[in-house]
Amino acid sequence: MSDSALLAEIRRSLARLTPAERRIAETILQTPHTAITWSIADAARIAKVSEPTVIRFCRRLECDGFPAFRLKLAQALAVLERDKTPARSASPKPETTIVDEVFAHARQAIDEARADLDIESLQRAARLLLAARRIDIYGYGGSGFVASEAQHRFAALGIASVSYADPTLQMVSAPLLTRRDAVFAISLSGRTSYLIANLELARKSGARLVAIAPSGSPVAELADVAIGVNAHRFTSRYSHVPFGRVSIQVVLEAVTALMASAAPSPRRQR
Repeated sequence: MSDSALLAEIRRSLARLTPAERRIAETILQTPHTAITWSIADAARIAKVSEPTVIRFCRRLECDGFPAFRLKLAQALAVLERDKTPARSASPKPETTIVDEVFAHARQAIDEARADLDIESLQRAARLLLAARRIDIYGYGGSGFVASEAQHRFAALGIASVSYADPTLQMVSAPLLTRRDAVFAISLSGRTSYLIANLELARKSGARLVAIAPSGSPVAELADVAIGVNAHRFTSRYSHVPFGRVSIQVVLEAVTALMASAAPSPRRQR
């Protein structure tokens, strides 16, 4: 089996897999770029199967074990990214072509986010946030800018909220939260150690957690409601353009639109 055919082979195999093996396959197909970072224990835990079941699944795909499967999956994803990226031209491209490529990459990032999106999770997140007395919004680095934007969106709905991009301020605010409060965490990678530690503090305080983060990531695992956005997997030669942040921004708009539809008139600050 060629590397580039691996994902297609997993999809074709769904009908002949056992229910437990199918859970592994579907979990990997949902977030293949996250799966290449997993250990066999992570794969078993996230798919809710045993480690021997993970090994049997790998052997069905002609891999000796999970490390060999993970390597083949990484190679398959690299081939797909290479095929999607046009070869560099020796001569400079017209400015309009560059601009069109930027817009095309942004559309692709949004389309991938929509394909990953679980509407039920989005609805649960909107209900949880609307029920909160106040919302602390945590982001770090590039996600901090989106956290600030979320505060503006919530303010327009009359919801008391504060955004914190500084991990020290997050650490100070988290222990002051109560069961009536919520934390809305936004993370491109889902693995930022500062953010994880502060979310654990907020959970100990009793606050409910909503996260926009990659499926299966530590941040998503900590959340009461996780909105899976696997924006970290999107790459392009315009590495300085935050295409991943574009998709997270659109998902934020979807969350606030659902909140607005459930509470059409601005809520009074409590």
